[in-house]
Amino acid sequence: MRGRIIHYNANEGRGLIAGEDQQQYPFEIVQWRSSVAPAMNQVVQLDLADGKVSAVTRVSDEDLLKEKASALAARLGSSAGAALQGLKGTTADGGNPAAVWVERLGTPVVIAQAAFAVGALFLTFVTVTPPMGLGSRSFSLLSLSDLSEVLGASVGGSLLPWLAILSFLVPLFWKNRWAWLALLLPLLATVKPFVDIASAARKVASAFGGDIGSRMAEQLAEMIAMGLGAWVCGLSALFLAAIAVKRAALPPVA
Repeated sequence: MRGRIIHYNANEGRGLIAGEDQQQYPFEIVQWRSSVAPAMNQVVQLDLADGKVSAVTRVSDEDLLKEKASALAARLGSSAGAALQGLKGTTADGGNPAAVWVERLGTPVVIAQAAFAVGALFLTFVTVTPPMGLGSRSFSLLSLSDLSEVLGASVGGSLLPWLAILSFLVPLFWKNRWAWLALLLPLLATVKPFVDIASAARKVASAFGGDIGSRMAEQLAEMIAMGLGAWVCGLSALFLAAIAVKRAALPPVA
């Protein structure tokens, strides 16, 4: 059974887990089965014996991402198939729907959009390493809401990245040159987390003031490192933004 750590006292080696069955389970460090120390909000796998915790195993961020991707594919599978059939029905020659999509969007846009989706879903966007290098955690663009809990400030968001991933649907189905501006969403989704992090650092500096606030803001910035996903999302988003502006600026074809 899955659960989430809602309390942990490192000095006592004891904590509390909220299970997916809406029950709370106390655990001790001797029941911990992972090399990374327990921490608040970690997703864990619970092994129970007679209603009590016998073992607790941390669920890695990579496993969580794979599960989210699988769940997304399952949810969207039927609707995507219906959309493809509908698009095929609109073609006079009954050609391959995927070819129609590529022809409408252009191969460079399809490749860039796919790269952005992979970077946002599966690659590390940022890594947070607390002082002393203990308990570092990695976050994808889609999982930055968890980083919000760590920093105590809103970072990114789950809705905007999904809108960015699906932004290609707007020019695909809306035959208007302004529809291409939807491809600016990936760039917005990529930049917003860093703006939020900078804003959080400014709030820390302002709250404490003076040298103490400045040092705390610097430490906050040093805790966060860009990952491969940030580069992939950033470069593909810049390319898509350039395409969006170029195609939106073109006069309509008579």
